Amino acid sequence: MPKTDDATFNEVSDIHLKMITKKTSYKDREYIAKLKPFIGGIYMSELIRPKEVNVMNPVYPLNKYVLKRSKDNVTASTVNKELSILNTIGRKAIREYALISNKSWENIRLLDESEQVRWKFLPSKIKSHLEPAWERELLKNLPPLMRDMALFCIHTGQRESIVCNLRWTWLHIDTYSDKVVTYFRIPKSLMKSDRHMTEDAYVVLNDVALSCVLKHKPNNSSYVFTTHGPRLSKINNTSYKNARFRASLVYPQIACTDVHSFKRTFVTRLTEAEVPYVWVQRLANHKLPSVTEKYVKMSEKNRIIAREYLQRLVPKGECNEINKQCEESNKEDKQED
Repeated sequence: MPKTDDATFNEVSDIHLKMITKKTSYKDREYIAKLKPFIGGIYMSELIRPKEVNVMNPVYPLNKYVLKRSKDNVTASTVNKELSILNTIGRKAIREYALISNKSWENIRLLDESEQVRWKFLPSKIKSHLEPAWERELLKNLPPLMRDMALFCIHTGQRESIVCNLRWTWLHIDTYSDKVVTYFRIPKSLMKSDRHMTEDAYVVLNDVALSCVLKHKPNNSSYVFTTHGPRLSKINNTSYKNARFRASLVYPQIACTDVHSFKRTFVTRLTEAEVPYVWVQRLANHKLPSVTEKYVKMSEKNRIIAREYLQRLVPKGECNEINKQCEESNKEDKQED
């Protein structure tokens, strides 16, 4: 007998996919498609993921799913993103879709650190920025068009989706007395943080970013970064992955980078140049400083800057006095020995 106060995962997820309008809806579709073969016909109220005694022979459907994903050689963080869609859908099934009579949704438990080891998941990659030498090696291995796109990302901090969709009609040139400013005015509806923006995004170009753009004009296309064929829909394609692999043979750390590392590099280098933080946030199109903070990496140059700031805490002459005291203390210790 079907339950009148509950709904299966198939029913709820189908409604969810019809209702969502966010730009990352493709991810929801991807996660749901992976989960359906395991839990599609199960009622939402019956979905649980307890800790299994024998993780290599799990009983619960969600744990069978986790075992399958561990054998797919993905990271635990990837699986947690996939499991999190259940909690999103569960809450909406109660509050928005009115498909479940429960007053609240009990979250499906995500993988903790101990389980990541027990289920034999790959360790999560440490997403890094690009050091200058790594950048040169990666760019050297990229095809010309993708090299320009990568450089543009590094010097503007723009996301892959924006760069792939850049249009000539968005390009503007303003002249202020003896200064010329070239920029793209991107409709705010295309930006990830569009809900929090009051105006279109202005992407101002430095000399490197501008040269990357001018190389491709005219190209008989409404899009900036194209070859003779159609525009690239993404940078993170096979050519990019092959170039990253070849570059990682020289600098193994490059294996811990991805396309989004271009933006991490952009933000990190702005802080290295001691650009005021409010401008770093604005140039990166971040709503909150806490978001910007996630992109700032403690690079070698930033460590030097940090030390210079910390040295301001030391009064003049105090360091010499401390060193003198340490030397005297060491002499006393030697005499006692």
